[in-house]
Amino acid sequence: MSANTYRVRKQFLVPLTLDLGLLFLLIAISFFTNATPAEMVILVVIFIPLLYIFLESLFLETSIGDNGVKIKKFLRGKELSWNDITNVDTMTVGKKVYLLLTTTRGFHVLSNTHGDFYSMVSDLSRHVDGERVEESVRTVVEEPVKRRSDIVSSWLAAIILVVVICLKIGF
Repeated sequence: MSANTYRVRKQFLVPLTLDLGLLFLLIAISFFTNATPAEMVILVVIFIPLLYIFLESLFLETSIGDNGVKIKKFLRGKELSWNDITNVDTMTVGKKVYLLLTTTRGFHVLSNTHGDFYSMVSDLSRHVDGERVEESVRTVVEEPVKRRSDIVSSWLAAIILVVVICLKIGF
């Protein structure tokens, strides 16, 4: 059987990419206009974590196969065999759902920013012995929570950046 691979939702990556590009454009415009040093510092301070979030989201990949789970992130990765996983649980905070994998060497967290998150949870729970999977995991699969706030806030940020750029260049 081949591995199933899950990545961050494209509905989130598109506006995040747009935000990053617009913020870079705003920094470039500020560089060539009479922007104050404080303005430049603030824009760069916002840009750096946004770039990191973008890279983490772009490279995040979780593969579930016969041998275990492979979690790839920006510049790092983990491989977990099915025997290493001692407990599978979930935690829900508002509409953000986290899948918690406890292993013999620590724990790992996967969130519902993954595309097809509930299929991933279901796929993973089928590979782990039933006694190591908490009831909350089954509940989350049966009653999925739809999270759109991250997508909406990313599009809202893009709109705000476009307005700021227009004001900056004099439209």
